[in-house]
Amino acid sequence: MTGRQSDAELLIASRDDPTAFAELYERSSESILGYFYRRTWDPRASADLVAETFAAAWLRRGTYRERDGSPNAWLFGIAKRELGRYRRRRKIEFRAVKHLGVEVPQLGNDSIERIEEMVDAQAFRGELEDALKRLSASERNAVQLRVIDDRSFKEVGEELGCSEGAARVRVHRALKKMADAMEDRA
Repeated sequence: MTGRQSDAELLIASRDDPTAFAELYERSSESILGYFYRRTWDPRASADLVAETFAAAWLRRGTYRERDGSPNAWLFGIAKRELGRYRRRRKIEFRAVKHLGVEVPQLGNDSIERIEEMVDAQAFRGELEDALKRLSASERNAVQLRVIDDRSFKEVGEELGCSEGAARVRVHRALKKMADAMEDRA
């Protein structure tokens, strides 16, 4: 074939030619990395999730059909499922780490800076600030107390003058509103 192959052509060709899949990876991996980083704020997890997404895509490449949509949409569908699995695993892992008192090693500054450069973290921070501005003062306060100050829901409730359950609902709704606002911009 002459000229540049489309993503769909590369994905279909990758069934017999691994270099076609490598080209698709080169074209798509940075946007997938940005997707994960904006949802996890964890460079290591984001890089791992990219690897898991493309491993799953490699295994499923024979199931892709052009009528199913663009390869980009197909990849992001896989990424979304991988993110869901990650979040479920992390819940269990966090409980275990907390229970065992294990110290998790951190990525070096060079690695973090490289990932942040790749996903344009500064632009993401602007989106986050805009999403925060859309919240009411009480919603912003709830998010501040729970997420930034790392306070328990009981403490958040006490600070806001409501029950622990009401504090959970307020924080959840505020974070959902922020996520929706940021998704609309993505």
